[in-house]
Amino acid sequence: MQTCYHRARRQTINRCGFVLMALLAGCANPPKKPVQPVIVAPPSALSEKARLEQQQAIQKVREQTLRQLNRLKPSARIEVEQAAGYGVFEVNGLNAVLAETHGRGMVIEGTTGKVAYMQLARTDLRPGAAVQPYRQVLIFRNPQKLSRFIAAGSPADASSDPDIKVYRLNEKGVSVQADWGARYFRDPDLN
Repeated sequence: MQTCYHRARRQTINRCGFVLMALLAGCANPPKKPVQPVIVAPPSALSEKARLEQQQAIQKVREQTLRQLNRLKPSARIEVEQAAGYGVFEVNGLNAVLAETHGRGMVIEGTTGKVAYMQLARTDLRPGAAVQPYRQVLIFRNPQKLSRFIAAGSPADASSDPDIKVYRLNEKGVSVQADWGARYFRDPDLN
């Protein structure tokens, strides 16, 4: 003769076993749609005011650089207008021993006007080498390469890509020139 206690205990054990088996069966079947991880950007090290000031400074450099390029090489205006997008960077004149980051700028998508703030580092500098300040305009002919550049930056050989035209501007004028050793990456504080 079973007591009520033993009967209730057996029923509880049976229910737990059933629930456990149901859970395990659910784990055996993978979900039909893969779960996308949620990527949260780290908080900016800058205050909102400092971030806006730096963005405005970069936008001012962009305007000045495009004016200078259009004055020195009028055909560049059409190239920029017809491009998938373009970037403008200011490269600081500094000693390579002092810092990894040598410049900053922005890249603008031609169709949407979406802006990405970026940094530039030179990887071809020997210790003690000096970098003379200059500005550059990158013109992207290929929308897919522009999207990849904005999303992930670029390796050190981006300027050797035939779909990216690089204009280099300094106090002497403008030249079409590859910027060997320049590596571009998103600015985590300004985006």
